[in-house]
Amino acid sequence: MNLIKISFLRVMVACATIAFMLSCDPTEEQVVEHPDIRLNITVDDITATTAKIKVTHDGESSDTWYGFVTDDTSTDAATLIAAQVAEGITADEIHRSKQYITILEALQPETSYRYIAIGVSAEGVTYGEVCAVEFKTLSTGGTTPDDYNGMSANDAWTVMYIGEDEVNGVAYEHVVKVRSTDNNPYAITIVYAEQYDPYQLRDLAEAMLEDMMAYLKEFNATNGTSYKFSDMLYTGSAADPFDLNPGIYRALAIGYTPEGEESGLYAVSDEFEIKEAMASAAYSAWLGEWNIEGQNHAVTPVVLSKKIANKSFTMTGWEGYDDLAIEVEYNAELDAIFFYSQLVAEDYDLGAEYGKADIYLFAGDEDGYYYDNKDGDYYIAIGGILDDGVRAIVRYGVNVPGYPKFVQMFFMADIDGNFYALTAEDDIPSFIAGMNATQN
Repeated sequence: MNLIKISFLRVMVACATIAFMLSCDPTEEQVVEHPDIRLNITVDDITATTAKIKVTHDGESSDTWYGFVTDDTSTDAATLIAAQVAEGITADEIHRSKQYITILEALQPETSYRYIAIGVSAEGVTYGEVCAVEFKTLSTGGTTPDDYNGMSANDAWTVMYIGEDEVNGVAYEHVVKVRSTDNNPYAITIVYAEQYDPYQLRDLAEAMLEDMMAYLKEFNATNGTSYKFSDMLYTGSAADPFDLNPGIYRALAIGYTPEGEESGLYAVSDEFEIKEAMASAAYSAWLGEWNIEGQNHAVTPVVLSKKIANKSFTMTGWEGYDDLAIEVEYNAELDAIFFYSQLVAEDYDLGAEYGKADIYLFAGDEDGYYYDNKDGDYYIAIGGILDDGVRAIVRYGVNVPGYPKFVQMFFMADIDGNFYALTAEDDIPSFIAGMNATQN
């Protein structure tokens, strides 16, 4: 028996070409060219009455296609498609997505099915390569749930990474959906695939519960609300958006009771990979060497390097330290960079006099106070492009009442619980600071 039983059956089909055209009048003088798309179908998470279908194709996002399930596994796929087209296909049945995922329901146990897909135009003309995959549902007996340290797999939950989708009317890049056929409450989370261990699920559930309780307490105290723990849970089918960096992940549904206890139920998705996007021109324009000159005329040369394309940079050279790398966030919508408090290096060697210390990036306000991140990271400054094309760094929260009026950001060394600056204040650029590209 496998330690992780995710899906009962997985079928991948490399489709053979059965290119054909229907509804074409041979006497028609005008010839409409249609793309030669190739579709792929994956069947996952097969139960006695359901199956998850994923369809992808190599065409453009504007190309349309049609797919359907049938228990006729003997008739030629082209004949079945022709019959479907002849009966009429509604606009809602024609898909545009290059990555489409759906759950087939109300299937019969121990029955063979085929899912068939083909390119179809809005006029009902089929094109490209037909693709078909056959699968068989399980018996009603099902399987024995996987049990790890008291955590049992809930077959009523199907966890899927969807990719781009909308949640509550808002579009997100990375969405996880849970298809639920029972009323057990749960929360959704993501872990790196290499860190997933079914025998550590109990520890994960406990850590999540502690974090959710702490967040709920802080949220209610800050906003004067009285939300309960049950308000943080899902019942039935639901979806959550996530901000994911490139990597290989698994998504999980972890069960909790409305009273705030672990229910011992879980479900986990297949592994899915997030690939790094190609760097945009706007993102790339921030890369390279810059001189940052503060309002106090202090100048420091820095280098912005790619960390994750279109998401983040690393900046070296601040205060003259080429071996201390600051992580800088990038906002593609604003074409802006964000500096935030962070632990920059652990056990950094400050020499014989001071030894090793943890180095942080902190901020100071106009009243001479500095802010550490003992209560979590906070934003310090924003770098953006002004109306005249000049790049500049300004303090964060300029128009936010009560937000500190930061004038500088600087390294601090934690030595035996005491913080020490590495550079004299007058030598650190102050906000507003200009960013000028270094001329070669």
